[in-house]
Amino acid sequence: MSALSGLLAGAVAAGVLMILDIGSIGTLIARSTAPLLAAATVLAPFALIGTAAGAAIGLLPYLRKFRR
Repeated sequence: MSALSGLLAGAVAAGVLMILDIGSIGTLIARSTAPLLAAATVLAPFALIGTAAGAAIGLLPYLRKFRR
């Protein structure tokens, strides 16, 4: 569940970067010859990093619980 929420957070962060045109990312994607590929290239790393962070946060209680 936490990995899914991290995925969503990463996708939202990438979407906000594109919509608000921070760093002119939205402009570069709009002017690209393949805008879907360019958007996926920006979206994928954000989503994967968010998923990894969410999974790590979700596993923290288990590591403390099973430590010997």
